[in-house]
Amino acid sequence: MGQLDQIEGIKKAVPLAKLTTFQMGGPADYYYEVKDVMMIPKLIEACKIDGLPYVILGWGSNMIFSDLGFRGLVIHNLARNVDIDGDLIVAGSGTLLSQIIQFSLKNGLTGMEKLMGLPGTIGGAVRGNAGAFGLETTSLFEKALVYSPESGETFELKHADLQFDYRHSRIKHSREIVLKVWLKLKPGDTAAGLREVKEIITSRAGKHPSGKSAGSFFKNPSGNSVGQGLSAGLLSDQCGFKGKHIGGAFISEKHGNFLMNDGTATMKDVLELCLEIQQAVFAKFQIKLEREVALIGEKGYIEDEFARA
Repeated sequence: MGQLDQIEGIKKAVPLAKLTTFQMGGPADYYYEVKDVMMIPKLIEACKIDGLPYVILGWGSNMIFSDLGFRGLVIHNLARNVDIDGDLIVAGSGTLLSQIIQFSLKNGLTGMEKLMGLPGTIGGAVRGNAGAFGLETTSLFEKALVYSPESGETFELKHADLQFDYRHSRIKHSREIVLKVWLKLKPGDTAAGLREVKEIITSRAGKHPSGKSAGSFFKNPSGNSVGQGLSAGLLSDQCGFKGKHIGGAFISEKHGNFLMNDGTATMKDVLELCLEIQQAVFAKFQIKLEREVALIGEKGYIEDEFARA
């Protein structure tokens, strides 16, 4: 019997399809629902002893699992607690962005409203420097409590430590796990904030397709890259991919950067369609599109080899 088998609350052979917005994925060998973020280090240490891979799952809006499942532990971060710490908002990394925004406005704090409608957690937002309507997580971030699986230590990281960039932070490659996040907001007109939130929700509903998807699939070109200022959706459209199907995976007719699942998609379908779009955009525009969505194979993350080439 391994270390994971001895932890109370561990489940086995749990289907993953219903745990992500893309709604694809076979069973996880092991699964655990975290309500206290300080349980995460214990679970990861058990995986290290057992020699098993693990992945942290939040809201499941930016992640697609293989239809073959995952041969390790899926840690479902449901630590969704938010509070006020002096002039800061502090939240468990599994707290939904919408939950934090609503809590902040109820307590007279504003500045985060533009992120309303992003379907994810604050831990994921920090990891990928999530943003919308010109506002990025980096503008709100004060500090985070982080766990390092390599050293086994838990420590705080300040803003400068995170090395924020477009849809990027050091967390994406350091393998560190965000446990808690402190955000710096400001007192403001909460009535105006609530109006903005409603407008954003209405706007998103009109622009984004409904159905099984992981949201925007590719990052928009940024920084000093070729194609800066162009959207990934526009580039995909210009290459004729709107409505394109490969197996059960297809590009939405409504939005060229939404890769959808018709209910029968496999990881092979997703990878083939992803690569075809990347190759076509590069051939026509010499722009390398990078995935915004994480693809998880049986043993862990699938690297974006095209973007790295």
